[in-house]
Amino acid sequence: MIIPPLPTPFDSTGNLDAGAFRDLAQAVEPHVDGLLFYGSNGEGVHLTREERAAGLAIQTPQKPVLVGLMEETLAQAAIALSEAQSLGAKVLVTPPRYYEASLGNEGLLRYFSEIADLGRAEVWLYHVPANTKAQLPLPVVAELAKHPSIGGLKDSSGELARMAFYVSQRLDLELYTGHGPSFLGALGLGAKGGILAVSNLAPRPYKLMLELWQTGKVAEAQNLQAELEPFGRVLAQGGSVLLKQAMRHIGLPAGYPRPPYPAESPVWPDFKPILEEFRANGWTAA
Repeated sequence: MIIPPLPTPFDSTGNLDAGAFRDLAQAVEPHVDGLLFYGSNGEGVHLTREERAAGLAIQTPQKPVLVGLMEETLAQAAIALSEAQSLGAKVLVTPPRYYEASLGNEGLLRYFSEIADLGRAEVWLYHVPANTKAQLPLPVVAELAKHPSIGGLKDSSGELARMAFYVSQRLDLELYTGHGPSFLGALGLGAKGGILAVSNLAPRPYKLMLELWQTGKVAEAQNLQAELEPFGRVLAQGGSVLLKQAMRHIGLPAGYPRPPYPAESPVWPDFKPILEEFRANGWTAA
């Protein structure tokens, strides 16, 4: 499966644009296999509780949904779980990060296990150290995989050794990568698909790569990964600011980042010609 972490549109003054959020989800969904709301590129950490609920209430997805849960305490996590329940979504949970050093492995086990024990949604673990600056240690992952309500894991680190560990331990988790430049490598090590920022813009070639790999056309998949590598690498350098700028450029209602983050990325001059080439190839979502 190819699933985009959908951006959350704000207008030029920084207010949530709920109508654009609904329109964006409906524009992207036909090209992909599901949607992630409030993931790293969804700026969920920039929303109030009321805005999070309002943004989900307006959605009418027809495909599987995940909702990002990036909270600091169990009380906050319980509220976010209730929001996700409204869409029958799975929740993608990052470790608490502000006081990470005080938690340790036992604290992390307690945090994820107690969220899962609530039984309100299937829990997926989310390792994204570039954004959270927090680690999800491998022994913690191995222990949490035994919990009956923890069903998946998204690893955005790009560290293929971690993917190899998950597979070698035969963890009972659906494995997904969030790192476009190493997508094929992750598939080779057992990932089922990608939850990829690049798939907001260009889902077609990544779906093709997955299909090539699944049908044993390894050389063709390798050639395609090499062709796509600059796209994923440069987009990652600009983060959500560049992603929204690129989506606006091709006509998708992604809106703007919330202040103080800028409307335009300094990486845009490097990324624009790559995006235009993808657009000429018919690879973009619009």
